[in-house]
Amino acid sequence: MRATTEKGSFLTSANLTLRQGLEHYYQANPQISRYQDIWVGWLRIPWGDLQKHDIMHVVTGYSTDLDQELRLIGFLLTALTWRRPWYFYLQSIGVFLEILWKSVRRKAFGVVYYSPLQVCRFYWEGVRQGTTVCKKIDAYLDPEVVMNRELRSLREEYGIKNAGAWDS
Repeated sequence: MRATTEKGSFLTSANLTLRQGLEHYYQANPQISRYQDIWVGWLRIPWGDLQKHDIMHVVTGYSTDLDQELRLIGFLLTALTWRRPWYFYLQSIGVFLEILWKSVRRKAFGVVYYSPLQVCRFYWEGVRQGTTVCKKIDAYLDPEVVMNRELRSLREEYGIKNAGAWDS
């Protein structure tokens, strides 16, 4: 990925900050609502949690395609510290179950249909990757604290492998 600064110079993934990566993410996904809660089936996701989720898209490099979303929510289940708001567990497992239930009924979640086996495989791939981080992610961390950090250094600190959707 190459992003430009206000002065027009190019940034590379080597020096891209989380704030710049997140802005690129929102520009690439204009359909994503900012500053408001969303509903996934019966589950309400508050904006603050959505922002953290979006940040993790940028840090992990997972795209917003459904298979990548499933990997990300699986990753978040195991990569975060176990001390976190109780509803983070419900969000991860609840969204997975909502998508799985649609799949069992042979309904697509979005435009692509995945079989129940595929849904489970994608989710568990993320769960497995989350167990490989060298430092657990603090669920209570204020995003502003890390917004000006380089993505490369965040990935190195936590041992997160970049899936490559937002930068190389």
